[in-house]
Amino acid sequence: MRYLRSFLFAALLALPVSAAAAPLDEVKESFSAYKSAILTSDGAAAKRLVTQESKDYFRGLADHALTLDRAGLQKIHLSDRLYAMLLRHNLDRARLENMTGGDVVAYAVEQGWIGREGAEQLELGAYKLDGDSASGTILQPDGQESTFKMEFTKVGGRWLLELDELMMLTRIAFEYSAKQTGLSDDDFVLLMLEYGSGRKPEPDIWSPP
Repeated sequence: MRYLRSFLFAALLALPVSAAAAPLDEVKESFSAYKSAILTSDGAAAKRLVTQESKDYFRGLADHALTLDRAGLQKIHLSDRLYAMLLRHNLDRARLENMTGGDVVAYAVEQGWIGREGAEQLELGAYKLDGDSASGTILQPDGQESTFKMEFTKVGGRWLLELDELMMLTRIAFEYSAKQTGLSDDDFVLLMLEYGSGRKPEPDIWSPP
């Protein structure tokens, strides 16, 4: 009897661990699927794996491309300015107007604008779960935890990624790159437009299409 009680007690202690492990595995699978989509430039898969808020952010970039003049573009962050101008440089007005936020995410992934260069090394650790929210800490190349996290939200039974933190890392990377070139922000943007498309931007790139 004592053996049976000990066995049942041990089994009960194990239950919360098992119950918590399954959702965390789902979060990890969601991250793995997103990373795979980035590495393979699978825009359709990527847009299914991110939150509506993330899609709204990218729809906002398309709106910037459609509406902001040079003065307006200079008021937004360098990385947002670059993304908006890349969209303006590569797509005509009619297509930009008809794209959903998810479409913009998919296009950016297909073009390699979202994290493809660093996706191979992107790893998460120290996952945490809190109801329908979860997070994973972005690991440095040596495996140490960074100060950045990726957030996940459960929507309709699926764990979706919030792209806020990745976009923050992108902002930091663009700021650093611009400083390294010694160019003004505007000249840096023009250089990146040519580098990203293989075409020099026209003088009217600063005006809405």
